[in-house]
Amino acid sequence: MLELHQFRHSPYCLKVRMALAAKKIEYRTVEITPAIGQIDIFQKTGQKKLPVLFDNETIIHDSSSIIRHLEKIETEPKLIPEGLKEGSQVQIIENWADTTLAKSIKIVFLEEITKNPTLISSLFANEISESMQKLLVNIPTKIAGQISGLINHKEKESLKLNLEYLSNLIDQENFLIGENLSIADISVASHLSLLKFPNSSGENLKGKGCSLYINDPSLQNLFKWRDLIEDKLGTTNHH
Repeated sequence: MLELHQFRHSPYCLKVRMALAAKKIEYRTVEITPAIGQIDIFQKTGQKKLPVLFDNETIIHDSSSIIRHLEKIETEPKLIPEGLKEGSQVQIIENWADTTLAKSIKIVFLEEITKNPTLISSLFANEISESMQKLLVNIPTKIAGQISGLINHKEKESLKLNLEYLSNLIDQENFLIGENLSIADISVASHLSLLKFPNSSGENLKGKGCSLYINDPSLQNLFKWRDLIEDKLGTTNHH
């Protein structure tokens, strides 16, 4: 059985789980404790970043590479269309989501943590010691000045505009490209998790996220679309 080494709340790990569920591939997860656990995974694989997928003797890292591996071992349903045009379009969106969108969302999420440091406790509940949680809760107050320097009004405006474009697009169509679920939908949906955590995040986190976006009426359609995709996919995970 495939083994996914992950940090549950990482958008990139969620992206892989959604792909596994879409293809109905059974797997089990190994939860890696941030920082401490990453030392162990580095010793095993030479990789510090998650997710990492173990397929018998084959080890694949990077969410995009993992999904392309899944495309080979389970060809249906295809998450990357065979047609040159649609295949190129979904991979352009995937790359944009994993880079530009991910960066903008991460920055506003870090800003949210400086305002709401208890969110860290929810992120790491039951995964690290209470003393470590207290330490992490204190970190945001120390880095608040640095984070505020990373954020500017234009960047927030750009993120908001892109989110509204996405919301308008899925309001007209069920999927971003074509008539079937693709890596484009999965990539965008997974990164939205840091703005508003989905039900799959568990009781401690579901519905929480970045206050500026959670209650924005223009984005509710986008979050609903994300939730519908996850609900339809279900899970094939064996803990």
